[in-house]
Amino acid sequence: MAVTRRDVAKAAGVSTATVSNVLNNSDKVKAETAEHVRQVIKQLNYSPNMVARSLSTKRTMQVGIILEDISNPFFAELAEDFERAADEQNYFVNICMGLSKLDAYFENFISRGLEGIFVTALPHKFDTQKLYRLVDNGIKVVASGNVQIDTKRISSLENDYEDGMWKIMEYLYKLGHREIAYLSGLGRKLESDCRCRFYLNNVKRLGLDYEDHLLIDGKFPYTTTMLDGYQRARQLVESGKKFTAAVCGNDMMAIGAMRAFKECGLRIPEDVSVVGIDGTDLARYSSPSLTTLEADKKLGRKAFELLYANMIQGNVGYFRNGGKLLVRESTAARS
Repeated sequence: MAVTRRDVAKAAGVSTATVSNVLNNSDKVKAETAEHVRQVIKQLNYSPNMVARSLSTKRTMQVGIILEDISNPFFAELAEDFERAADEQNYFVNICMGLSKLDAYFENFISRGLEGIFVTALPHKFDTQKLYRLVDNGIKVVASGNVQIDTKRISSLENDYEDGMWKIMEYLYKLGHREIAYLSGLGRKLESDCRCRFYLNNVKRLGLDYEDHLLIDGKFPYTTTMLDGYQRARQLVESGKKFTAAVCGNDMMAIGAMRAFKECGLRIPEDVSVVGIDGTDLARYSSPSLTTLEADKKLGRKAFELLYANMIQGNVGYFRNGGKLLVRESTAARS
């Protein structure tokens, strides 16, 4: 027979209300009492009936995260940190990949009564109005990579690519590079990919004598895998355009690009310096090790904190995440 909350209360010598408060992490229970109740819960192997609990509390204690690409270590690490932070507040996390049917996902979230959603999928993959439909149905939302959302209704978490792209370009410029390419898995036509815009701004800012000729756009359906980096790098080499450095949309693309450059007879970093973006662990162990713009490793935790503040207190927040340039073996001064 399943252990009930009443059984826990009787064994612990407290009321069922006290057990409920402990399960809900309420501060109404003294620390020593709460610890005692938790020990009894563990001894009895008690698991609360979440369906019954949600009916009484009108809270499902479930949130969701839609990842852009779970095969990319950056998003895998993001999800891990998000889930760890959510678990600390007793939330169950539904993890979805942003490959297709995102609009259907959103409707599913409503029917399942999720309390909050963190969306990292690129906005061209779904109808942004669906985010507002979630909000209208009481589901709180944190979005990343969507610069067009209404930040009065939806919390926003963004990487500071304006400052980050400047750090990369200035660093390469000081090394003597004057022909700096940008390999984009997305492209200048997508307003959500502000990295392209900041790259072009810095080309002008540094007074480089070309405009957008070294910006290699991504192709529909716009992915940012190692294969995309490989293909964009081959495209750059085969174009015959002169370049001495290549900035890539992320670390995965940079690793693919390095493979292509080597196949084309280019040495890294002697002939071409390569820089990635994200600061994944994969970059540290590539050959050569990859210079990259590292994002804050606690980005997933920050995303849940924004979501939690919205769910519990109704606060809609904004956070811009800075980046640090990690210099490794894939870049060198222009000889």
